[in-house]
Amino acid sequence: MAKFGFLSNTSKEQQLDFIALLETGRDDFSQTDLNKICGGRNFMWSWTSPHGRSGGILMGCNLDVFDIGSIDHGDLYLKFHLRNKIDDFKWILVAVYGAAQPEFKECFLTELVHACRIESLSIMIGGDFNIIRSPEEKSNDRYNDRWPFLFNAVIDSLDLREIELSGRQFTWANDKLMRNLIGF
Repeated sequence: MAKFGFLSNTSKEQQLDFIALLETGRDDFSQTDLNKICGGRNFMWSWTSPHGRSGGILMGCNLDVFDIGSIDHGDLYLKFHLRNKIDDFKWILVAVYGAAQPEFKECFLTELVHACRIESLSIMIGGDFNIIRSPEEKSNDRYNDRWPFLFNAVIDSLDLREIELSGRQFTWANDKLMRNLIGF
């Protein structure tokens, strides 16, 4: 219950018009739980199921602000085609959860390319990629260039730009991954 209270308060205080939660670990959500997360506002929700004990994405958008044209589910992403009601701007919101295990990283990158390559609208991607871009993003000296090289190649090929993290250097704190609320 404390988690729902935190999410509800944050959603209202920050006036979030879209929310994405990662590593939900759940196959289903009740309407009561979804209403708690968005503070009872008029949100439409979609989710992906976890894979074993990891993953699961829950994403919702405020229907008072956006029209949702379509929703696309991948194994490791959730994609909304949106239209801002105020200015008619059309864009795409994607939430991703990249596998932490090296044997699944190639599937994640392939799915990321598939989700983005055919789109002509502006796209915003957020989530947990579980791949770093450079050794400076590591908090230790262990570094393997294979996945960062491929990740950077995907970013470049899709003409994406990174929004820098503000207020801290790493998303890890006290050995626990901070869950990401994505919104504006």
